[in-house]
Amino acid sequence: MGILRPRGLFEYLGILWRKKLLVLLVAASVSVATFLIIRRIPNVYESHALIVISNQGNGNNDPSLSGPPLSALTQRMTSEGNLTQIVHRYNLYPQTPGAVPNPGAAVERLRKAVKIEVKMRNYYPDGPESLTISYRCADSVIAQRVVADLISIFDETNAAIRRQAATEIERFHAQVAEIETQLHGLAPQRDQALLRSGILNNAPSAVRAQRLAATDSIGTLGDKEFMLIKQIDEQKRQIAEQEKLVSSAAPASKVASNSAYGVLLARRAEVEGQIKDLASSATEKNPKMIQARSQLATINQEIARLEAASGANSGAAVNSASPEARELRTMRRELQRLESDLEVARRDLSRKTQSLKELPKEDPNAGLTEIASTARLNEAKSEYDRLMGRYNWLMDRQDTLQKLFGNDGRKGEVFQVVDAPLAQPAPVAPNRLMLKLIGLGIALALGLLIASAWEVPRLFLIRSDRDVEYYLGTPVLAVIPETLTRSQRARRRVLWGLRWLGLALLLGAMIPVFVIVIDRAQIFQILANR
Repeated sequence: MGILRPRGLFEYLGILWRKKLLVLLVAASVSVATFLIIRRIPNVYESHALIVISNQGNGNNDPSLSGPPLSALTQRMTSEGNLTQIVHRYNLYPQTPGAVPNPGAAVERLRKAVKIEVKMRNYYPDGPESLTISYRCADSVIAQRVVADLISIFDETNAAIRRQAATEIERFHAQVAEIETQLHGLAPQRDQALLRSGILNNAPSAVRAQRLAATDSIGTLGDKEFMLIKQIDEQKRQIAEQEKLVSSAAPASKVASNSAYGVLLARRAEVEGQIKDLASSATEKNPKMIQARSQLATINQEIARLEAASGANSGAAVNSASPEARELRTMRRELQRLESDLEVARRDLSRKTQSLKELPKEDPNAGLTEIASTARLNEAKSEYDRLMGRYNWLMDRQDTLQKLFGNDGRKGEVFQVVDAPLAQPAPVAPNRLMLKLIGLGIALALGLLIASAWEVPRLFLIRSDRDVEYYLGTPVLAVIPETLTRSQRARRRVLWGLRWLGLALLLGAMIPVFVIVIDRAQIFQILANR
């Protein structure tokens, strides 16, 4: 038959139920094969280490004491040379006998198996807060040793930072002792200089003080006079320019009222924009550039002609209430104020100069002696203050390093191993229960598939009264049951049992085949490592 009779869901389920024994036999054989494969999958043990990254070593702003960046350390940890040593040390990922040796394959497998997770800070300063390194292996002891070898790079970095810190502390100790010796030698000289400076400062010369005050006032007034003269000159120049602007305000307004003048201005702006655009991509000899230049010259000539005609015909006086005239009056008032200030400054300067001339003259030798004494005082104080500043800075740095690293440099470490790698007694993979459930599902699906394939060809045959009615189009009046004798029924039961027993033996013999096929597919091995 070429046409399939429509059937309902329950009818299809009934067909599969009739083949339940076939489904169970196939599912049982495939389940046994999957359970054997799952039992052969080795346990996987994981070892991990948690490393906390401290930024206290960077608080001293000394780049020589800051460790290498975390990215550089992780690159060293997963480098080809380091992983090759670990692979050879523990004989990881051995290759099958007879295959071409490829050391890089084992190194690459180890690099993929090592998991590195970096946790960043969510506060200032930004940077890595902790680092987790994990590795999975079939042997818990080997997993623990591999992780310990990986994190040994961080221990070496801590040791290098400790050595640098101890060296810096010793260097600061030596520099502090040297500066203390120099300060002890300069202390008596500085005390004598300060004592002499106090005596001189407690008995100042009144005449010298008055002379200095008068000299300062004269200098200040001279500067003020110079600035006022400059401001007056600048104000006069601005007034002259404003007068020209006021005189040309009326003709300009008359020209601006002309509509042709506005059109020419708009056209000139448009041509200037075209010239600016052409200048970025064309030279002056370009025909378009030459044409634009000639148009601009013609427009400028026409604008100049209109402005000249408006200037010749306008005889009206400039409006005194215009903004330009008001600005001119304001500038003239400002000029008068500046001239008054200049006159007052010159009078004050004349009085100060006269009072300075009336002061008595001082002894020149006394001034030289006082200048020499002041120079010696400044030299002694400058040297002592410089050494004292250097001494305080060294002491601060020394105290900071001792707080951070201790006297021997072992107190502070940039990388602190919080969770050391351990040989875990319980495996982390595989999840055998989940794998068995997946294997049972695969077995049932394969059994249903085989049963469906067995029954599909029979769906096109006439096997029941419904098939007769559908294909022949005539109703079935009666169904004659099959009548067998006792010997025939016994013989049929024996044949049925032998057939299913043979099928069971065949499926049992197919279990090794199923094991080989499923093992080659690596389905459960892949799921076990997830």
